[in-house]
Amino acid sequence: MTSPIHNFSEIGKLKTVLLKRPGREIENFTPDMMPRLLFDDIPYLPKAQEEHDYFANTLRDNGVEVLYLEKLAAEALDAGGAELKDKFLEQMLTESGYAAGSTHDALKEYLASMNNQDMVNKIMEGIRKNEIDFVPTDLQSMAEDGDYEFYMDPMPNLYFTRDPSAAIGEGLSINHMTSLLVNENHYSTKLLLNIIHVLLTKVYMYGVIVTILLVSKVEMN
Repeated sequence: MTSPIHNFSEIGKLKTVLLKRPGREIENFTPDMMPRLLFDDIPYLPKAQEEHDYFANTLRDNGVEVLYLEKLAAEALDAGGAELKDKFLEQMLTESGYAAGSTHDALKEYLASMNNQDMVNKIMEGIRKNEIDFVPTDLQSMAEDGDYEFYMDPMPNLYFTRDPSAAIGEGLSINHMTSLLVNENHYSTKLLLNIIHVLLTKVYMYGVIVTILLVSKVEMN
């Protein structure tokens, strides 16, 4: 298989850049998340989007191709078909602490009902507990922190697309972040390796992009 990655210069002319446009993850971002996500303040979404669009258009005006993480992630899952989407969801839920039980079933049904683009957007935005109308019936679900408002946290750190991975030559470096995730609602390193294997095997061209979405979770604690 020929690698689609060919990056042999750190100072050559920029041809393509991967960005994440600010979205609803900003609106779901709460003050108590700031210390562990290394934010000093909560950005104002309209202003963040305005500044981002100006930056992206400046790149385009200088001949740079602008790609968006959220769109490429959905394309990766589209290319992999229903089997890949199901495996993605199962591994995501398992490594987020929901391997089985009523919470697992409710979250999977909620996410699986969406098209891939909406599902990717929702994963990035975070899932609040009040979005899903169900009553836990298993002990694990009932024992969870009832005061915490998220099943899955928003992912504002996706804007830092250079941090979780880097293209080197014809390969991809998955970087070790400052801290590993310990919250049960986050992804783990094991999940990253599983998803990377699945995606790089089935849809190599798109899979390397989706790894950024997943490995970004390791940056949060």
